[in-house]
Amino acid sequence: MRRLLVEQLAPGPVRLPDDQAHHARDVLRMREGDEVELFTAAGQSARATLTSVAPGEVIADVGEVTDASPAAVQLIVASAIPKAARADWMIEKLSELGVHRFIPLITDRSVVHPEGKGKLQRWERLAAESAKQSGRPGVMRIAPLTPAREVIANVPAETTILPLCTGPDAQPFSSILPLPSSILVLIGPEGDWSDGELRLFADRHLTPITLGATILRVETAAIAAAAIVAALSANPKPSIPS
Repeated sequence: MRRLLVEQLAPGPVRLPDDQAHHARDVLRMREGDEVELFTAAGQSARATLTSVAPGEVIADVGEVTDASPAAVQLIVASAIPKAARADWMIEKLSELGVHRFIPLITDRSVVHPEGKGKLQRWERLAAESAKQSGRPGVMRIAPLTPAREVIANVPAETTILPLCTGPDAQPFSSILPLPSSILVLIGPEGDWSDGELRLFADRHLTPITLGATILRVETAAIAAAAIVAALSANPKPSIPS
């Protein structure tokens, strides 16, 4: 069933936003009587029937509205930004994997600093389109560009912070099983974390996590971490071979 994003949901007639109306009418060629799934960024969803498909507006009749079940694990990815189109690809895939929120990081060795509303708005559009395609509940939130130290300082006490590191003391993901209910994964730039940032992790008693023996690009590390959490949270307490 086709999915369309709306701002709010309530039983009864709903006028689709102009961009979603255009997509339904002119791209998907939908007609009166066609069924769609409407969903909101906050995670509500409902089946609806198109009752009017006109050049000026598209109206849908909404049935019962359902709230999304809470995720077994709420994952936040805070990452330095890779260059060029690799960042867009990363945002799309993190959204598909069900990441709750993405925070673009300023680190000591960051090269790319995507400031301004244009880039963030593009990422918000990519996250929304990915949510429509993947069937995930809600839309991944995109935070403003934020210094890594500020992110760490403002994390709620119930959230487990996991910096991805390449050092010899880094632990495998299996070391934190069963997964906590809220996780923040920190991913540094291609130049790696600075000595000052590593000292900050140590001072906060954060557990460094590794994704394996190879050195990964920023976007690869972000997507791999999200995929691991998504797979493990589908069965939050798997047995790990000794």
